[in-house]
Amino acid sequence: MAIRNVGRRKLRTTLTVLGIVVGVGMMLALLSIVSGMDVRVTQMVRALGGADITIYNATIPARGSQPFGGFGFTIQRTINLNIIQQIIQIPGVYAVSPQLSFMGYIENTRVTIHGIDPQTYNEVTSGLNIINGRMLSTEDSGKIVLGKTLMEALNITISGKVKVGTSTTDQQEFEVIGEFETGIMFQEYAAYITLKDAQKITGLENEATQILVKCEDPYMVNEVANTITSYIPGIRVTTPTAMVTQATQLLNTLTMFFATIGLIALVAGSFGVVNTMLMSVSERTREIGILKAIGAKSSDILKMFLAEAIIIGSLGGVIGVAVGGVLAYILPTFMPGIMGTASILGRTTIRGVRQVGSTQVFTPTLTPTNITICIGLGVLVGLIAGLYPAWRASRMKPVEALRHV
Repeated sequence: MAIRNVGRRKLRTTLTVLGIVVGVGMMLALLSIVSGMDVRVTQMVRALGGADITIYNATIPARGSQPFGGFGFTIQRTINLNIIQQIIQIPGVYAVSPQLSFMGYIENTRVTIHGIDPQTYNEVTSGLNIINGRMLSTEDSGKIVLGKTLMEALNITISGKVKVGTSTTDQQEFEVIGEFETGIMFQEYAAYITLKDAQKITGLENEATQILVKCEDPYMVNEVANTITSYIPGIRVTTPTAMVTQATQLLNTLTMFFATIGLIALVAGSFGVVNTMLMSVSERTREIGILKAIGAKSSDILKMFLAEAIIIGSLGGVIGVAVGGVLAYILPTFMPGIMGTASILGRTTIRGVRQVGSTQVFTPTLTPTNITICIGLGVLVGLIAGLYPAWRASRMKPVEALRHV
């Protein structure tokens, strides 16, 4: 009877179902986008390298200071390499590697260039994922390893020559000896040279922008990080765990925000269900009286109307999930700047990356949990919205109902 009654007013039922579809679809789409961001953030953090701790200079630079004689861009505050001896002596530290990173030019393309000590870098981070050629060695002066995305942008191959410098005019020639891949586009838009070459190009002798630290025991990371901070003034430390925690907090905030938007849409849809069920009760008053007159109990009438509400909610939930699945893949294409995973981590996308590849930096993830929750919410909205109309129908007295015309 419930199925038959739902099909009586097809247009009204369709419009009521659509109210739930909008709420469920919006919620699933937004939750799937957040799930996709979560997966991408995890991949990015894992791809940042195997260093347990990264040390930066925390001092405030002098006002108006500019490296390289003022070439129009800045470099991170540097650390004197003399502190490496202090760090090595700290209990729990297994290996230390300096790194000098700066924004420079390869030919006319502005990219991130990392100067590393190959021996200690491999020991701390397990090295780069080289897919062509080879990794740098300590004596490789004038050699460079490029990211896959950068290789494609420059249209260069192994053994090719490129000019590297802090500007487009003051450049030195380097030979490409390797190509690395991370799976993350903006990280592949970078280059690695030896630390000595980087110091020579920038004029920052005996300086680095980061000190990478590997701990003897992964469970000692926080303890070692705290010791480094207290033992050496003027520095700050970051760990992959801290980055994941920060990203997770931001994602949780986004999840709550998007879930609230979806719930508001569902609440709006529930009013449509209430309206439809009340109209159904009003139209079928005489029918309810006849059913009660031939022996139907109040509980039977209650169950019948609740069943109708649940059917409407179920239809809205299932169709809403299908619509939400499609929306989840469409929405990010309209707002790549807002949804970009790089912005979640507080990073600025490297200039030129968007011209190299797709603007979508993550893929929405449809999880069974989100799908089940959304369908369940659709059914629950239908059930709750149908409670009052069903109760009202069950409370009708047969004699009064039969008098209704």
